[in-house]
Amino acid sequence: MTYHVRIDYSSVYELIGSFMLFVHRKWIRNVENGMEWARSIEQQLPPQWNAYSEKIRKHSLGDFDMLYALALERNHNDIPSYLEQLERLTPDEWDRVRQENGLRLPSFRLERCLELYVPALRFWYEHYIRLSLPEWEPILQHDAEEKRRLLDKIKPQDLIELATNGVVIPEHESVDEVILAPMWHYRPINNNCTFRSRILVLYPVDKPEPDLMVPSHNLRRMTEALADEKRLRILRLVGQKPYTFDEIQEYIPLSTGALKHHLAVLRSAGYIRTYWNGKVQRIALRPEGLADLSAFLEAYIHS
Repeated sequence: MTYHVRIDYSSVYELIGSFMLFVHRKWIRNVENGMEWARSIEQQLPPQWNAYSEKIRKHSLGDFDMLYALALERNHNDIPSYLEQLERLTPDEWDRVRQENGLRLPSFRLERCLELYVPALRFWYEHYIRLSLPEWEPILQHDAEEKRRLLDKIKPQDLIELATNGVVIPEHESVDEVILAPMWHYRPINNNCTFRSRILVLYPVDKPEPDLMVPSHNLRRMTEALADEKRLRILRLVGQKPYTFDEIQEYIPLSTGALKHHLAVLRSAGYIRTYWNGKVQRIALRPEGLADLSAFLEAYIHS
């Protein structure tokens, strides 16, 4: 069954994603300048922010799947309208969205959303997102327009792999739609939410490099990814044939967290192809990445 691909830019995704990253810090190690960014924002936020963050850290990251599902239901792209829409939610609407998206979140109720997440997201918008939005919104809007122009030119799977730098979502009878949404704060990693019949893929977009003397983001990631023996061993292994995560861990004994980190670095550099359908199924070498390294390096040296 062939799924439909839709490009959906909205600053609402950036609101939720940056908020989640800042509060929980789960993936911040794999985000470029992640800790520096977090420390700089901590210095800017008023003291009352701590009351929100301390409470939210006690709850599951699964809460954010519901916030993303509600973002897909939004009537407008702007953040104030999304927050107003959340405030007007009825219990029946809340349950409908949760059930239609197959979300099992018995502890996350509408009351917690209204009493905690809505004021916290509004605070985050007023004190950070609203101020940073002019920096990244035009870049994300431009990228979304480029991806829309490609929709009629390349296959859906190829467009997803291009946007994510290596993620392949196989055709599956349970997936009707894949939503591609450009993101700024998670550069260079992807963030994915799996719902009942659709997958939201939040893919990273870089700021254009204005100085030709500075190596591009891609070239820096490619060279840095190879500067580690463990990552070279992973590439050599998956270059022979595709492997599952557990199989790689058998050959290269690393903790789950360490292996996920190394795979994230390799994926961000474009060296591996991950077959993903709710979770990573297989990991393979992406030969295009090796060819791109040569092309990017030569272009930089001779520019």
